Amino acid sequence: MTKKYCVIGQPIAHSLSPAIHNALYERYGLDCKYDAYPVDHNGLSGFLSQIQERGICGFNITMPLKQDILPHLAYVSPEARTGVNTVVVGENGLSGYSTDAQGFYSSLQQLGAGYSGQNIVFIGAGAVTGLLCADAVQKNAKSICVVNRTLEKAQAMARPYGAASDSLSNISEYMPQCGLLVNTTPLGMSGAGHDFETLDFIDLLPSCAVVCDLIYSPPQTTLLKHAGARGLKTMNGLGMLIWQAFYAFEKFCGIMPGQKDYAAVLSQLELRDQ
Repeated sequence: MTKKYCVIGQPIAHSLSPAIHNALYERYGLDCKYDAYPVDHNGLSGFLSQIQERGICGFNITMPLKQDILPHLAYVSPEARTGVNTVVVGENGLSGYSTDAQGFYSSLQQLGAGYSGQNIVFIGAGAVTGLLCADAVQKNAKSICVVNRTLEKAQAMARPYGAASDSLSNISEYMPQCGLLVNTTPLGMSGAGHDFETLDFIDLLPSCAVVCDLIYSPPQTTLLKHAGARGLKTMNGLGMLIWQAFYAFEKFCGIMPGQKDYAAVLSQLELRDQ
């Protein structure tokens, strides 16, 4: 019998998760199928009540449900307590995990970068920032600063990790010592309708700095274009998306895809966009 998996959230039509997971099923000869279901806050309980009826063995979660799912889980792994993106359906209930931090770090490593010894600045104070902050602390970052348009949110995000915090308007103060700059906000995303008011702060980064944007549509945001024009190493969010899906696939199927799978999946995604 075909095992069924899916991703839920709203909006969901743009999700690349079905393409990634179905490509892996084909590569590994697995009798599985992965779909996308539009589910919002009001529809979550209804979806969960239909899991057995639909024969769903596991599912991924995107915004805005990463925190909403928490009360429904029998088990939550330590790294997922601020937000879940992967749920495994078991005999004893639902188990929640987060593969976002693993996915981001694997994509960083592909770029030849990492956290250890780095002064890191995160732009944004959403759930994913917390996941990345926690991982950066564990991997011996030298310092972490969270900047956000709303200072209070930056302060609340930074506090549990012993990180500094400030308003986005003061970001320039942190750039001369910054080795890794990561945008976790929707600023610059296709269809978002808003972008950074100025990117002058990029000019203050040292030449060895790495600039990352978790956005993958468009592939080159204005932030990354500006950084690339300076000759800095840059990375968009597509690598993170693929690797977090790989780690979710491991939770579902017990197989961890590797670099050859990454290259094959990336090639398929690029063909879809042509």
